[in-house]
Amino acid sequence: MKVKAKVSDVLHLEDRNASTEDSRTILSEKEFKEFLRQLKEGEKDPEILSARQKLMHLKPVWQD
Repeated sequence: MKVKAKVSDVLHLEDRNASTEDSRTILSEKEFKEFLRQLKEGEKDPEILSARQKLMHLKPVWQD
């Protein structure tokens, strides 16, 4: 758990120090913690899960 905390601390610090000119999105601490929670727990939004499921059923064009 300590390793995960250290990695997330570094990622958060890097995000906070990023300039806005390099196309990176800078998240607030609250947004970053929510992002990490979502990564850990997985998506729970029914609309997003439904859209993802629909995409999974599409046949890629290169398979025609």
